[in-house]
Amino acid sequence: MVESILNEPTFQEADRGNMDFPEVTIVVLNYNGKKHIHRCLDSIFKMDYPRFKVIVIDNASSDGSLDSVKERYPQVKTIKYDRNHGFAKAYNIGLQKIENDFMVLMNNDVTVEPEWLRRLMPYIVNNREVSAVTPKMLFVRDRKEINAAGGKCDIYGSGWNRGNGETDNGQYEKVEEVFYANCAAIVISKSAWEDVGSFDEEYFLYGEDLDWCWRARLKGYRIFYVPSSRIYHEWHASNGEMVPFMERYWLTTMLKNYNSKTLAKLGPKLLMLKGLVGVWLLLNGRGMREKLAVFDSFAWNLNMFKKTWKKRLSIQAQRKIDDGEIQRHMYNGSLELSLWLNTMKHPITREWA
Repeated sequence: MVESILNEPTFQEADRGNMDFPEVTIVVLNYNGKKHIHRCLDSIFKMDYPRFKVIVIDNASSDGSLDSVKERYPQVKTIKYDRNHGFAKAYNIGLQKIENDFMVLMNNDVTVEPEWLRRLMPYIVNNREVSAVTPKMLFVRDRKEINAAGGKCDIYGSGWNRGNGETDNGQYEKVEEVFYANCAAIVISKSAWEDVGSFDEEYFLYGEDLDWCWRARLKGYRIFYVPSSRIYHEWHASNGEMVPFMERYWLTTMLKNYNSKTLAKLGPKLLMLKGLVGVWLLLNGRGMREKLAVFDSFAWNLNMFKKTWKKRLSIQAQRKIDDGEIQRHMYNGSLELSLWLNTMKHPITREWA
């Protein structure tokens, strides 16, 4: 079914078919986002999608942003937590209550084009093997600069937004399968969500999308990128330090999702790689947390090993796809080394320039 849709010209152009668009629930996660969330919600309510409802989940904001949402958008349902649960747990709690077959997860610093959702939905509706679809994400500060054209992952478990930092010259204009979808803006099938399971709540910030999509792949699901669907991302607007969190969770994701044979094969190379990255960060990191990110990653994962191993046993017992097929969709090298050596563009490298 997916292949026939990808080869259908009407769908490649977007959504010229006469499909019945299902109702979706759009869930916006907010944390002290008063500066951005009005622009986000305004753009949502200008969409040409026929049937949707909106929920704002608030992670104990202290800037009055949730009160402003309640006042300005009475049609929006709000959920307020008494503390900041981070990304994964905050979404897990809220998504349990959604009854629609499709869920849109969105950051509060995102704005969308009116037709973005209408262009995405044909690639997931009635396609049970598709767990998620993702749009082209561009930066708010420069709408010709790519934030994500889907996500890519290397064989060492490191993930990056594909095309991040590149000028959009039409190099990512094909609807195609990608390894993972960035949860700044993603449509997820509720049935796939229930089958794969929720986000890993140990991922406080960053990495939960890569981990979830990897687990979905292990169950035979696929993820697609649709470039005619476009959104704009502020990026870093509500985020803290990136590198320490990513170093922790990349290693966790690899430990959970690879089989024992693959881990044994990649283990020595991974240790060498992380040693090189650790030295680089010691010399170039911005602040002590970043300088010590690799060392913290190993210490954190050692402390969490029992929990991680328990999750790993469950994941491996339920998997349907072998690692050879998983790695076929991965980058056969180190994205981290490419980043730190500046052979791959990424916005965070500007701060080291």
